[in-house]
Amino acid sequence: MSVMKILVSGIRLIAAQAAATTAVARTLVTGLTLILGCGVAAADYRETVSVLRIGMIENHAAAADPLKLEAVQQAFSDALGISVEIIRMSSYAALVDAHASGRIGYAIHSARSYAATDAACGCVEPLRVPVAGDGSTGFRSVLAVRDSVTRPISELRIAYSTEDSVSGWLIPQRAMKAGSLERPELIRAGDVTSAMKLYDDMQVDGFFGWVPDIPESTGLDPAQLFGGWTAQSAGITGSTRLIWSSQPIPYGPHATHRSLPEDLVKALGDFLDLMPQAAPGLLDIFEPVFAGGYAVPDPRLYENLRNLVVAGPADPNG
Repeated sequence: MSVMKILVSGIRLIAAQAAATTAVARTLVTGLTLILGCGVAAADYRETVSVLRIGMIENHAAAADPLKLEAVQQAFSDALGISVEIIRMSSYAALVDAHASGRIGYAIHSARSYAATDAACGCVEPLRVPVAGDGSTGFRSVLAVRDSVTRPISELRIAYSTEDSVSGWLIPQRAMKAGSLERPELIRAGDVTSAMKLYDDMQVDGFFGWVPDIPESTGLDPAQLFGGWTAQSAGITGSTRLIWSSQPIPYGPHATHRSLPEDLVKALGDFLDLMPQAAPGLLDIFEPVFAGGYAVPDPRLYENLRNLVVAGPADPNG
């Protein structure tokens, strides 16, 4: 059986498992074929790169299902004209180590793992950033309080989730250390749900969270806290306002190692750019959380995270 037949069979099995209709399955296969037809037949990189190794953490939706993993791997391989191997990593720490050392050439990062890789080696660059269904390409850390709160921030009781949270702890801590945000009394909740409960029970005046950063948006909307989750679950939007926000932090990028040939990097970018229109079913497999395709990121925005991964843990009291 040919490689293309194996790929098409795999895609049809995935569509059947997801209870897709025959029409949807046919659209997926047709769209994927269009992408493959846009391959880079004259690319010089095929003379020097025999295998492209792509890293993703093992709990990624595409990595968890063997059929989906094979479909994505084969789609990349056929589009690029070289062998592609997807390496499943046990954690983002393992992904950082593999990418910084050059054992993988392409990786799907979180924002923080990309910043850690860049800090470790200076050898990676963001290729594309996923776009959410609401058009956002990143987020902002925010401080949300009740409308009735009028006291200075330094006199407030503010909940946060855990010290591992980028939006709920690391970014606000950096702002407090820099003096751009007053330091309130900080209450560790343990997770976002618990922070919301403290807020609903009137035990704290506010909390640190995040809102999507949508290009050309006119302002920050409390209804979009945690992507709209809190508005639906806690009913807080009618009495909550945002009194501080960070600089935008882009979503975790697809990133390439600087050792890859430039024409291979371009081919990878073209492949991702074509995916939403030519093979939306493949995008659903590869980006189950982000439905808006991809955008070209500004590498400078990731500098907002770099010192978070090279500095030591912060003290809640100072």
